[in-house]
Parts: sequence; structure tokens; C-alpha cells
Amino acid sequence: MYDSVNLSDLELHENTIADGRVRAVGYELRPKQMRPSVWVFESGERSTKHYQKEQEELYHVLSGQFEMEFFDDAGDETETLTLETGDVVVVSPDEVRQLECVEDGEVFIVGAPNTKDDGVVVD
Repeated sequence: MYDSVNLSDLELHENTIADGRVRAVGYELRPKQMRPSVWVFESGERSTKHYQKEQEELYHVLSGQFEMEFFDDAGDETETLTLETGDVVVVSPDEVRQLECVEDGEVFIVGAPNTKDDGVVVD
């Protein structure tokens, strides 16, 4: 058994917790073990600074350019990773990170396990 969808068929939704818009792949396909979505950003937009309670996250840059910043427990930036079209990175749940769009683009993000409201925003 399988389900499929074309990204161009998915409505682009505004997001209330971060810049950018989202194509809710997971809402459309309802996978049991993962939580996929496509985030659409314009240059200068960014995700929240956050970590996950349980989910490991995979980020695949479909287009554009992004910087992923990582932070220590004190909130200081420890590393910045530049991500371009085709790049893939996996981030552990407890790693505090923030994605910033450098050049308009889209990022396919998959969190696993499929845990609702798993993200914890860090000020």
C-alpha cells in the first residue's frame, strides 16, 4: 500500500510560529512513522530557534541557499552550516538549531518519530 502527492498540488499555508510558508506533506499523506513537510522561505526569513523533544530531523534543500546555526546551552552560536540545493543534513533532537534563508528556496524536512507538537522554541 502507498500514498502519493505532487508538491505542486499542495496548498501553501502561512505558519504562525516561524517565517516562511509550509506545504503540509504529512497532513496530506498521513504517514505513521514520520512527519514530512516542505518549508518555503524568502531571503531573510528564518525558522524559530528550537530543538525537538523526540524527533530526529532530516533537512533536504530542494532549492535556494540556507544557513543552519547551532547553539550551546547558553544560547551562544557554536557553528554555522551553509546548505545549498541538494544538501542533506540530519540533526539530533536535542541540538538547538535555527535555519535562515540566504537565497529564496524550499526545504524538505522529515521528523521521526511522528510526534505532534514536538518542537521546543528557545528564546
